[in-house]
Amino acid sequence: MLEFGLYRDCFSTRDMRVIWSEHSTISAWLKVEQTLARCQAEAGLIPNDAARAIEALSPQMLDKDQMQADMLIVGRPIVGLIQQMRETLGDHAKYFHFRATTQDIMDTALAMQMKIGLAEIGLDVQRLLTLLEQQIDHHRGTMMMGRTNGQHAVPMCFATKLQVWKSELVRRQNAIDDAAQRGLNVQIGGPVGDLRAYDNDDGSQIKRAVAHALGLGVINPHWQNARDGIADIVTALGALCATICKISHNVNLLSSTDIAEIAETHETGRGASSAMAHKQNQRASEFGEAVGRLGRQRAEQIGELTLHQHERSGGVWIGEWIVVPEVFLLTSGAVHWAGKLFGKLEVDTDSMRRKIPKAATNTETLMH
Repeated sequence: MLEFGLYRDCFSTRDMRVIWSEHSTISAWLKVEQTLARCQAEAGLIPNDAARAIEALSPQMLDKDQMQADMLIVGRPIVGLIQQMRETLGDHAKYFHFRATTQDIMDTALAMQMKIGLAEIGLDVQRLLTLLEQQIDHHRGTMMMGRTNGQHAVPMCFATKLQVWKSELVRRQNAIDDAAQRGLNVQIGGPVGDLRAYDNDDGSQIKRAVAHALGLGVINPHWQNARDGIADIVTALGALCATICKISHNVNLLSSTDIAEIAETHETGRGASSAMAHKQNQRASEFGEAVGRLGRQRAEQIGELTLHQHERSGGVWIGEWIVVPEVFLLTSGAVHWAGKLFGKLEVDTDSMRRKIPKAATNTETLMH
């Protein structure tokens, strides 16, 4: 459903879909293999000619149908990639995927994609914060009725409501940045993660070199079966989605006919009803709530996928292949809708003022 032409722009952004596309994912796998080969060549473990030949490979050389067939047999995509690439390398074939294992390649590529995806989300959150700041500056003197437990409470400044939303979004972005510091790491370890295929400190040297080349961190001894870093990132994205869901839902409530204090700028046809021509449904807040809710719920599944057995557990690892990309996709969609919402927000200050009791309309009462 997330790839339906009808729906995909409603649930994710085009840029995020590119980051997590099949082509980008395969390209990331190949990039890890190439970086590994280059670092091994610089350490004198494989010939420079072999590294150059591996660096000349491209995803376009792959037979995708054959990869799919191999995947269905093997249960992992890297074996088919290795077989096809080695067929093109001639005498250098044995140096492709040298001393590596499938999870080294896929986990490191995942970290690369997450890093790019988090940067994209960070930019979109910053744009959203700028839009909120503009609204805060414009409405510093705008008063409205506060509401607690679904009932009118006392008058408050509309800017305060906006500032609470902004500060929560800032905290969510800070939490994502903090999680990224722990969760974006290279995975170079071999079959059981202990670099046993290397002599002396060669393995640690290669791991550090690959991490440096790809802009990733290093965890010792490995994180094959320790998925807390990924869980931190996905959970932080889920919390951001929850915040956007809450904000969007509250904006939608304030847009209801009975309250009518906020509205999305009307465009012909936007939010139209097939049966009620008079309606102008609030679509940005509606989708912000829906997609944010989905992102939060999907992110909650990551906890289940941290429960590895022994040194590797395919039953939970496979689940990450779906959950992690979809959380990124849904988060991008939620932030996108929130940006559209606050970029087109109309505030009916007269409607807000009319709901404030006359006994509370003098300045001293309003401000205290």
